[in-house]
Amino acid sequence: IGVPVLCGEGISKKIDSWGMLDNRNWISREMDGARIYSPNRTMVKLSAEKAGNETGYVIHRDLFDQELARKAMRAGAEYMMNTKAVGLIKEDGRIKGVKAMHFNEELEIEADIVVGADGVESNVGKWAGIDTTLKPKDIESCLQYTLANVDCEDPFTDFFLGKKIAPGGYIWVFPKGKDVANVGIGILGSLSRPGLAKKLLDDFIKSDPRLRKGQPLRVLAGAVPVSLPIKTVKDNLILVGDAARQVDPLTGGGLTHCLEVGKIAGEVIAEAVNEQNFSEEFLMKYERMWKERIGKKLERNYKVKELMLDLDDKTLDKLADSLKDYNFDEFSTKGLIKALVKKHPSLFVKLIPLVKG
Repeated sequence: IGVPVLCGEGISKKIDSWGMLDNRNWISREMDGARIYSPNRTMVKLSAEKAGNETGYVIHRDLFDQELARKAMRAGAEYMMNTKAVGLIKEDGRIKGVKAMHFNEELEIEADIVVGADGVESNVGKWAGIDTTLKPKDIESCLQYTLANVDCEDPFTDFFLGKKIAPGGYIWVFPKGKDVANVGIGILGSLSRPGLAKKLLDDFIKSDPRLRKGQPLRVLAGAVPVSLPIKTVKDNLILVGDAARQVDPLTGGGLTHCLEVGKIAGEVIAEAVNEQNFSEEFLMKYERMWKERIGKKLERNYKVKELMLDLDDKTLDKLADSLKDYNFDEFSTKGLIKALVKKHPSLFVKLIPLVKG
């Protein structure tokens, strides 16, 4: 459980208020804030007080997942290792469970509700007739090294922007300790080509004095959906997480959202079991609730992502320079937009609808 790790391993401190986990062994390092760098390395620094939910912990994702699993097991959940869903069981057009391979043995698992939490590709969604197709402009191609022998003493998460640095995305440096860090890159699919992510990330590491002596402990590659949300319920089925496109389209961050939405999913499923009602109409309560929680944010941040694609590096440098000393009440996408409108009235027409959204 929890491996292979396919995650940047950053999470909001929101989790502290949820009371999910008692054990804290999954925290690798607590962050004091975030630093955002424009193409010419102009820095916008956000302390923990200003950064709000945008700063938090860098974690050991494998230990985090295992701790969640242990808690679920104590509550009665059953786990099947080395088991892969390969299809849905259907009777008269209704979903009745999943077909699976368990240690190369075929088996069928009956269920009143199937939860598709199978990531960006979401075969479960496809099998149920939900369109999970992503356009190249709505998917990030990602590569990350966990580097040892680096010099990352400052407890800040760093983000580097620029069309030449990471087209349609950014490079991140998440310190896991003073000499270990996750260093990764995300590039928009429509702006990528084979080998580009690795070349740009390797070039960045060579150019950064903190990182150039680093050696990889782990390498991971994958994709992150940065689209608008899709339909997330059918009769006897719901989708959650990356499969439901519940990732922040601007940052690519999904772990905090998925935990919030997963809690909603569990509550609605419990109600469905109590009522013995597994219809799409009943399960729509889940979709309404999660969209009320994060739907507007996802839609707004998708529009900001699209707007950012039109900004050249000189404009990004100019914006960063105007914001480097700005006193944010709390850093958020909406707060950033308000600051940009205040500093650059010429952006009013493009940005003000996003503040209202």
